[in-house]
Amino acid sequence: MKHIVSFILLFGCLASCSTYRMPPFATSDAWRLDGNTVSNGDMAVDFGNGSAFPIVNAGDGDELHFITGQRQFNSYDAACARYLTDVLRSIPLTIDSVEVMLADEFMILSTPPLNQWKPDYVRYADGAVLVTQANEVKSDVQPHDELWRNLLVDTKRHRIVAIDRLVKNGHHYAIVYILQSEHKSSPHTRCFSYDITDNHNIQAVGTNLASLLNISVNALTFINH
Repeated sequence: MKHIVSFILLFGCLASCSTYRMPPFATSDAWRLDGNTVSNGDMAVDFGNGSAFPIVNAGDGDELHFITGQRQFNSYDAACARYLTDVLRSIPLTIDSVEVMLADEFMILSTPPLNQWKPDYVRYADGAVLVTQANEVKSDVQPHDELWRNLLVDTKRHRIVAIDRLVKNGHHYAIVYILQSEHKSSPHTRCFSYDITDNHNIQAVGTNLASLLNISVNALTFINH
């Protein structure tokens, strides 16, 4: 009986993995990469966070991976493609399209206005950042002047995924940041040497997350002229 139950659980897991359909890539080719900044007509995201020093791929040291379409994704390194698909699978959002994949660790997604996933943190228009566990969000509809953040902590894979949601010119985006420790499931060659999911390392991890939040804040508040 024990073996039968194990087989059923394994079959269910395989079925779930095989039925996952990655969201489509956006049909527009409006996204451009200039240095560390990814931009389109709505917003600009400086993944270098103000530094002119060029960012590099997390998976290798080759030419910066900047993927905006299915054809590019089809020729992407297979291990990185599986890895980012697994990250997408873990995000409990309705995703209209994948806009950008960059450097094996950043993504920009388009989402519909209604998503029943309350944020863990809210950054308000006045700059205050509050924890929603103590300051409950009343509505599923995100105001245009707020930034919503969720964190997905995977202790098994030693991975933290930060998802920042914002609204630019009426368009709802999610910026995805992947923090990865050394682990056999990761194709990354550049990653954290310590376990970022270990509570003893929370101070250093918090500093990194604050830096990433600043990238999203700048993307939200930057005005194209």
